[in-house]
Amino acid sequence: MDSPPQPGIHIRDMVKVFTDDQQGEVRALDNVSLHIRSNEFFTLLGPSGCGKTTLLRVIAGFEQPSQGRVLLDDLDVTDQAPYRRPVNTVFQSYALFPHMTVAENVRFGLEMQKVDPAAAERRVAEMLELVHLTGMERRKTGQLSGGQQQRVALARALAPAPKVLLLDEPLSALDFKLRKGMQIELKRLQQETGITFVFVTHDQEEALTMSDRVAVMKSGKVLQIGTPEEIYRHPVERFVADFIGETNFLPATLSTEGHPAVFTVGNAGGFTVRAEASQLDQRQGSQVTLAVRPERTFLDPAGHGEGLSGRVETVVYFGTDTLYHVRVDGLEAPLTARIQNRDNHAPDIDEGAEVRITFPDDAVQVLKD
Repeated sequence: MDSPPQPGIHIRDMVKVFTDDQQGEVRALDNVSLHIRSNEFFTLLGPSGCGKTTLLRVIAGFEQPSQGRVLLDDLDVTDQAPYRRPVNTVFQSYALFPHMTVAENVRFGLEMQKVDPAAAERRVAEMLELVHLTGMERRKTGQLSGGQQQRVALARALAPAPKVLLLDEPLSALDFKLRKGMQIELKRLQQETGITFVFVTHDQEEALTMSDRVAVMKSGKVLQIGTPEEIYRHPVERFVADFIGETNFLPATLSTEGHPAVFTVGNAGGFTVRAEASQLDQRQGSQVTLAVRPERTFLDPAGHGEGLSGRVETVVYFGTDTLYHVRVDGLEAPLTARIQNRDNHAPDIDEGAEVRITFPDDAVQVLKD
């Protein structure tokens, strides 16, 4: 008996090799396999050159893989032309037709599908209402702001009701405030339409704000897939911890094996923490790296008890919280502590103060280098 179709997008053993005159063969995708669930907001996150846009283009059909398959709802579409796939793309440049009105841009894909004109008009009206552009049907796209053009591009892509919407860094050209607003709008659109969104970005905040799940990529590989909270709180590799938010990296020694294991951190006798390290093949005495987020790092200005001893180098006031950079003997970089302000007043810890630095066991993540 055949197994039922598995909804969503399956990328299997994907390899994409480009030939460069100067570098020779460049492996843009290096044996990537992942499953994007139906109706989720899935983000490909990573620095420039990590392969995220190449993977998006392979899903769209704009690039042919050197190896591997693309399945949509268990149907192999690897060799299908882009226009035969139930997939639409919103590009970074929006790619609107400047000689057309807003309504004509949105209607374009429906006309290509030969949708009945009356039904197409209704669909255009629905899409413009969805993206809050009702009343702008007759305007040319050149008369619109960047945010409005972005909404037209989204409406045009959504109008044919694709199963999957691919978004290639569509917010990068917008200013900060508009980009923040569009993050909320994109999440709302995905939830209201129920369409699978695959979003490409190098912006960690965009990924954490909008996504159901995130895939962090580097050098053509997927390093970790998880919910925003999983990626932020439990990074498995140093690159992921460093790329997502601010992180303190601490050298430590595995003192006692077990679940959890015990690690000794720091200077002048240091102090011990307990953390789960089941993903590491380490023995007692091994040197490891621990990651601790600044907001889970605490300062004791009295300087008593357990903890790392250090001296405050800089204090940066942010309104809602204050950032402290603390120099600790034996560490290459200062440790960072982010402490929430009470009534908008920073804690009474000045530059030059001697402090003790501590953090709870559950704030510690043991990393693979």
